[in-house]
Amino acid sequence: MSHEQPFVAVHDACKTYGSGPGATRALHHVDLQVPRGRFVSVIGPSGCGKSTLLRLIAGLEAPDGGEVRICGRTPAAARADKVIGFVPQVPALLPWLDVLANVRVLEKVNRAATLRRRREQAGAGRGGLAADPVALLTRLGLGEVLHRRPRQLSGGMKQRAAIARAFALQPEVLLMDEPFSALDEFTREAAQLQLLDVWQELRTTVVFVTHSISEAVLLSDTVVVMAARPGRIAGVVDVALDRPRRRGQLESAELHEHEHRIRECLGTAWSADRPGDAA
Repeated sequence: MSHEQPFVAVHDACKTYGSGPGATRALHHVDLQVPRGRFVSVIGPSGCGKSTLLRLIAGLEAPDGGEVRICGRTPAAARADKVIGFVPQVPALLPWLDVLANVRVLEKVNRAATLRRRREQAGAGRGGLAADPVALLTRLGLGEVLHRRPRQLSGGMKQRAAIARAFALQPEVLLMDEPFSALDEFTREAAQLQLLDVWQELRTTVVFVTHSISEAVLLSDTVVVMAARPGRIAGVVDVALDRPRRRGQLESAELHEHEHRIRECLGTAWSADRPGDAA
């Protein structure tokens, strides 16, 4: 991973659920550094602690040991300052509001903090697309459904609306927990490229959890490979593909080479998790 100053820093983080013989070590001495403006994906088998790591960064849970910092602040302080955006697997849209109103609803939540964040963004010459909900939704392919209710949307549309809402908060860190996992392959590919189109302009720092190797490579600057029992980082693969990424790269030899490196890393971690099968 890059040697730039980390914007998101996880140091020696540990997290255990339960106690005694039935305890589960979800995270075991995890270190992660994400420079500002980078897109970092976290991949690994179920139960390796990917979502737990994301929740620690979001401040939704606290580590049992170690620490997490967002630009030198605790996650709780970063959340209070509206620095962190979160896109879960299920797009929790408000059913009584249309798409545009769902994106704009964050303007009414803790208005003082939102206005302060926007002043900071404007002073830094940032904002732009993220400050224009209609333009943002249009870039994400939702310009024709601005006034539809969630029940009138497909699964892919709902998830893109949730992504637009997160970007509209203008967070400095956007955490995404398998947002495309429920989509079919064609819809997923389109949503990935639309996400990249918006991210390429805004350059928000992203930590993205996925089970898909091809998705991780297509989207990311760096892919962090995790292993289970206990949850830990098994390897880091930097993705040396030019940006902006395009549809044609999905079948490129360079992309497949990165996929192969990640599969090798996952295979090594899997063998270490199952010593009885390694012989």
